[in-house]
Amino acid sequence: MKSILKKIVPKSAKRFYRSKQTQLSIIKDFVYDYRKFNRESASFKLRSKEMMQAYIIKEYHAIEKGLALLEPRPGFGAARISALADVVEEYINGYGIDSVTSITAFTLREYLNYDAPYRQIPADLSRKLENLLVRCDESSAGKTGGTKIIPKTEITETLNFDYSSFFKSRHSVRDFSEEPVDTQLILNAIDTARYTPSVCNRQAWKVYVIEHSNAELKKRLLNVQNGNRGFGEHISSLIVITGKLSSFFAYERNQVFIDGGMMAMSIVLALHAEGLGVCCLNTSYAVKQYEAFKASMQMDSDCVPIMFLAVGNLKDDFKVAISERKPLADIVEVR
Repeated sequence: MKSILKKIVPKSAKRFYRSKQTQLSIIKDFVYDYRKFNRESASFKLRSKEMMQAYIIKEYHAIEKGLALLEPRPGFGAARISALADVVEEYINGYGIDSVTSITAFTLREYLNYDAPYRQIPADLSRKLENLLVRCDESSAGKTGGTKIIPKTEITETLNFDYSSFFKSRHSVRDFSEEPVDTQLILNAIDTARYTPSVCNRQAWKVYVIEHSNAELKKRLLNVQNGNRGFGEHISSLIVITGKLSSFFAYERNQVFIDGGMMAMSIVLALHAEGLGVCCLNTSYAVKQYEAFKASMQMDSDCVPIMFLAVGNLKDDFKVAISERKPLADIVEVR
């Protein structure tokens, strides 16, 4: 019956039908994304430890940025810092002292010390912060929050290598050796990638490493992703990079993908530096694919997929796509 209908239905009607199907799919995906962001983000209330941490990190980092200016304004951000102190108090009451409160304490202490000669912080806020700092842990051996002085040579001394050649030598590899990848090399790369910039230093990433030996889980995940045909069975390890919606607020609906993409690129380059082959696998899922992905592996409910990274050891010789780049003039406009 279907074959008969295909023959008798005009092409214009088929195009119209496909167009309406695409429109319906866009609406369906939009509504799904809206509901997930509405449910999982920190837009309305700090309902979990992770949401409170995201808020605290965002706010103490705003103080760090203010203190790092050439000439910070004494007593800056008083109302915002008072609100931060209230949330930190609530956080300590619910979850105790940890690294987040310690970093906040160091940052607030520098804020108070910077203002001491100027006395621009309102007296009630100064007392409030001092009382909070009594509860926080300022005893860490190394300062973990606030600002620090970096000599220019600390950066320039790390630049004695051919970065351009290193960057250009990276290729998307789909032809791996059969030797399993040492997971420690992957962990080393992710450890380096932790220093990727993120909005307000929130570091809203969750990375799952599926080892070579976990063939069943690797296969389930790759079955959801349709860009690994012809080489998926030869992938040694799989990295699943996700972003945490609970770290973002209403005005940041796309930030999870920006920060997640930056983290993914850092991991790719760090893996390249470890001498491993990597191929980025797209996870721009429609609703049906996303639900299949979610069912493939248990993960935090606020996670959204950013990218899969297929990882393998390099052969002595292997074939890659040339992937010619556009000329610089096509992608840059100097004004």
